[in-house]
Amino acid sequence: MRVSLLFLLLLAPSAQAVPPAPFAGQYGHGATADSDEVVWSVQGEAPSWRLTRTADDEQVDAQRMRARGREAFWTRMDWPVDSSTDADCLTWGEKPASLQDLLADTPPAPLAAGDDYGLGVLCHVPAPARSRIDWLAGNASDWFYYDPVAGVMEVRRLR
Repeated sequence: MRVSLLFLLLLAPSAQAVPPAPFAGQYGHGATADSDEVVWSVQGEAPSWRLTRTADDEQVDAQRMRARGREAFWTRMDWPVDSSTDADCLTWGEKPASLQDLLADTPPAPLAAGDDYGLGVLCHVPAPARSRIDWLAGNASDWFYYDPVAGVMEVRRLR
């Protein structure tokens, strides 16, 4: 009896210490008619997330970007690369081709999932890192979204 009670007591703190999935939730942005309108919904937890665009219910599988992927994206955006270390990002889809890719005789070798960025990017960037990035310094939210059409857009986590 003592052993099982001790075992349960040891398990209890660790079960409470497991944080919820950092990306799971609903997100919106300032370009909607209603400030609480859900634009994207993210379900799941590491390593499998699914992002749903609520306007048309399009769903995509997303993966967390590792340091190399964040550095590649920050370099593409011409942001201070060292400010990417505090960011946490999801990405999905194929990486948009650059002019160099289009002109190259051979396509670049694919990288492991998470080591580059895809068509869409959703990132959490804390205020100290955000303050060093001109495009994000004035944002009130720690979240941004990127795609080649919309560009960089401040988003809010709604729930």
